[in-house]
Amino acid sequence: MTNRQTAPVTRRGERGATLIVSLIVLLVLTLIGVAGMNTSVMQERMAVNSQNSNRAFQAAESTVRSLLDDVYANDLTLLRDSMQNSSGLSDRVTMTIDSDKGVSGSYQARYLGEVIITSGSSMDADESSNQLKGFRYELEGEASVANTGASARVFKGIEYY
Repeated sequence: MTNRQTAPVTRRGERGATLIVSLIVLLVLTLIGVAGMNTSVMQERMAVNSQNSNRAFQAAESTVRSLLDDVYANDLTLLRDSMQNSSGLSDRVTMTIDSDKGVSGSYQARYLGEVIITSGSSMDADESSNQLKGFRYELEGEASVANTGASARVFKGIEYY
């Protein structure tokens, strides 16, 4: 049996370079992770804002539809009020659309003037008359979502004969 004696290995050139490189790589990976988290938080905020804006728009559309349903059911109170008011505006009607989510809205009618349809028009139902009188209105609906700053306003024009 032979005994080999090995000379001790000297590590004079290494002075913790591996530790420093590892820490720098770890720092870079941490920064990438933090940047990724910030991006996902921002995307979530943008998605919530978009959802609240869409909810407000749909609620504003719903208020105008509610007014149209009244008109189609021959409840012309708001239209008459707007004609009789000197400003041409009816009273604003407020409604709660979704109390759980804090969505509320209102609607109003604005009288824009008379429309005269002359003879020869498809709207001229009376053969003995050469004019058919109609009325033009602008329906306005607006809605907002509480505590979000999201709001929307919708306008719809109608002619009533």
